[in-house]
Amino acid sequence: MSPTPFSQLLDPARFHGEVDGRPTALFFLRNARGMVVAITNLGAKVLQIVVPDRQGELGDVALGYDSLDDVLMGSPSMGAFVGRYAGRIGGARFSLNGREHGLTPNAGAHCIHGGPRGARHRVFDATQTDAQTLVLHHRFLTAEDNFPGTLDLQLTYRLDEDNALWIEHVATALDDPGPASFTSHIYFNLDGVGRDQRIDDHVLHVPGANTVLATGQDGIATGLLVPLDGHVHDLRSPKTLSTLPDIDLSYPLARNPEGSTRLCAHLHSPTSGRTLEVRTSEPLLQVYTAGQLGAAEKPDLGKQGVRHRPRAAVCLEPQQFPNAPNCPELPQNLVSSGRPYQGTTVYRFGVL
Repeated sequence: MSPTPFSQLLDPARFHGEVDGRPTALFFLRNARGMVVAITNLGAKVLQIVVPDRQGELGDVALGYDSLDDVLMGSPSMGAFVGRYAGRIGGARFSLNGREHGLTPNAGAHCIHGGPRGARHRVFDATQTDAQTLVLHHRFLTAEDNFPGTLDLQLTYRLDEDNALWIEHVATALDDPGPASFTSHIYFNLDGVGRDQRIDDHVLHVPGANTVLATGQDGIATGLLVPLDGHVHDLRSPKTLSTLPDIDLSYPLARNPEGSTRLCAHLHSPTSGRTLEVRTSEPLLQVYTAGQLGAAEKPDLGKQGVRHRPRAAVCLEPQQFPNAPNCPELPQNLVSSGRPYQGTTVYRFGVL
């Protein structure tokens, strides 16, 4: 028997508009089990994920916004597909093949998530090929973001019948080579996105990471690795998030065959019984418990007028190594005409 339809789906009419002269819209992916994912082509942002709890009751487990205007006024990372380089690049510059490339700072003196013209701010071309598949496209140009090379990105969101959202990308260099790192920046709360919901009772496990990246001033990765033995944020065994300080750390993952996915995180809520399993082909997982969410003086209002607050969600962001272009000791991801960048991340929902 199909579950009762969810009554608070986003209204697609409220997402019709234009940004930079390009049309915006909202798309829904649905499966036969009642799962629904709502995505806008502005920033390829996942704004709603509807899945059942242990009682079979459908609920929304992804923070987001009710309209295009709210998306534009809200946190640019909320639900976004981030690129062309996820995380911070120190000093908003790096050198490649003896040439220095200056980026546009948008986090103090640094460049974060591709800069002010990164993917989270851009309108993608979008084609919904069936009820469970959305294909998006964007072309990154040096003249717009100052990264070297023209990079062509095809992004596919696919919902399967096992309540898993597949996020697959292929990035192809059309001329000069350049670094790239993409990630999904969905804000998850497995108890739902109602008022004052926090993720303190959620239990997080990151089984495949034995180190974290060291960071210096302003959270910039230094290139050094810190062993997790004795570390307060050692997640190799499941930890209840209320027992830990805020997390905003990069966990390098165990190596895996190129192109294949492996388990990188497991999250569950004892309250709702919902679970989230994350698998990825990427080499690193960024864990962020949203300690700064909604901390600004101006309220950040999400769906149904809910004010976003610190620790209202957790982000599990598979990606390449942040600040790697400035850290030669870290693995580099250089996309060239003969080396496209392919990546897969799978978010699979279940119940205990």
